[in-house]
Amino acid sequence: MREWICKRSRWLIFLSFLLLSFLSLYIVYFQNGHILIGDDYHFHQNRIEGLAQSLAHGIWLPKISYFFIGGYGYASSLFYPDFYLYIPALLRVAGFSLATSFLFFATMINLGTFGITYLSGRIMGLPKLKSYLFSLLYTLSIYRLQDFFNRQAIGELLAMGFFPLVLASLSLLKAGKVQNWWLLTIAMTGIGLAHFISLEIVSIFIGLYVLLNARRFVKKQTLTALLKATIVTILLLAFYLVPVFEQMSRITFQVTANPLTLISDRSYALGELLANSFENRVFHASSANIGLILLVGLLVNGVMLFKQKNVDRDLLFLSFLFMLMTTNLFPWQLFDQTPLNTIQFPWRFLSIVTLLSAYLIANDYNKILKKIPYGQVILILFILLGVVIYEWESIDTEGKRIVSHQSYDQTNSYYIGAGHEYLPKEVNYQKLLKNKKREISYDPEVMTIKKSELSFASVSFDYQVVQSKPAIVTLPFIYYYGYQAKVVEDGKVKEIPAVLNEQNGYVALSLSGKGKVTVSYETTWAQKISLSISLITLALLFSVKVIPYISKKF
Repeated sequence: MREWICKRSRWLIFLSFLLLSFLSLYIVYFQNGHILIGDDYHFHQNRIEGLAQSLAHGIWLPKISYFFIGGYGYASSLFYPDFYLYIPALLRVAGFSLATSFLFFATMINLGTFGITYLSGRIMGLPKLKSYLFSLLYTLSIYRLQDFFNRQAIGELLAMGFFPLVLASLSLLKAGKVQNWWLLTIAMTGIGLAHFISLEIVSIFIGLYVLLNARRFVKKQTLTALLKATIVTILLLAFYLVPVFEQMSRITFQVTANPLTLISDRSYALGELLANSFENRVFHASSANIGLILLVGLLVNGVMLFKQKNVDRDLLFLSFLFMLMTTNLFPWQLFDQTPLNTIQFPWRFLSIVTLLSAYLIANDYNKILKKIPYGQVILILFILLGVVIYEWESIDTEGKRIVSHQSYDQTNSYYIGAGHEYLPKEVNYQKLLKNKKREISYDPEVMTIKKSELSFASVSFDYQVVQSKPAIVTLPFIYYYGYQAKVVEDGKVKEIPAVLNEQNGYVALSLSGKGKVTVSYETTWAQKISLSISLITLALLFSVKVIPYISKKF
């Protein structure tokens, strides 16, 4: 029997992950045809629907989602990468309901996290059972379940799937295996394609990890490997980063002019964090936690540190440091007006604590689990029991958030995130909500407009300016750099850039004479060049590093 299991261990592990990916969501997402919705569900629901509508209209790489704000358009696809959302969006295009598309996507997120975590454990030299335990501890951790069920922070959730690979990549570099630097690139790119804030958080972790292991990293080959990984990651993410910087350099957005929150206001006491973790408390604004299993494991490892040598001192130290950074014991007031304020919530660092705690427990360097009969099996049972209890408590405490799959399919395009971060500062969103009837605005005394046609992603009309100087016309689109007007005048075609209406943040044009105009968002040169750079880098990376590595393994 043991021999049969060993020969088929890969398939058995995969099948168990597939089964757990579904079962760990069953109570909150599938039971009785209901879904427990989270804080951010509207926004990510609309992102999926918006991408699906863009695809249905033949726009395969959208920058503006015209599903948002009743057609005014929101640059969700520009500021929040859509890479992973193509999975549910394509299912929507194929005719599946929004609920079905999301539930399949959610299951795949779990499966991907299980798989990447397990492989990361194997890369770090953990035997199969310890890698399996690492995968369960991390993927089914309380903080990640909070992200999944109570917050539905899909970007952060996707990014967390690659955190274990970052840890594995750093362990290889620490051990001097610099030839595998590209694994760190894959991990960081995977995170960047999901959630930029998580990229910031992981970058902080990497910096501290390198400093703690300076003797291992301050070597020419290792530093060169880190530099390669950094440069290639930036090149792979150029198609996303460059357009964002281009927009930010030309427009002042709400995220800058009116930040949603100050990071110092969102920290809380260490005692609260410990109490929340001890109780596996369901997430609310001040109850993020790592859960009882990881808390006990972390504390036990901390106690054992003083009793015998521990090879994971650096990870243990970083676990406690990042836990401290979650609380008001850390001087966050000093960082309110710095780029770190974009992290918004200090408790996001619990994602790193979760990663490191899960690894430390699974690695079991002090052989605590080995001393307990069937210790690893018992721990697995406690993990699974903890998931069931947490899901039932989420249902009990957040019953008002339970909706049917049919209700989930009903969308409201005016949910664009609590902070409306990427609206131009000139946009008054409350006023916009009262003006849902989108109309072309102009002064009828100085120009006339006829045959106006408002389509999914453009507007066209015939015009005549009756005065000698140019006239301004405002269009029912939120302005982002890249809107262009094609003007046909006297049989000649010319393109002119649209401008920002500084009164309301909409797209505006300056027109003169007589003609026909069509306005739509066009890919900028920076977007085209950066996309080309990313695609070329991807092709080179796979041909030079990834494919040869896979060929050797298989």
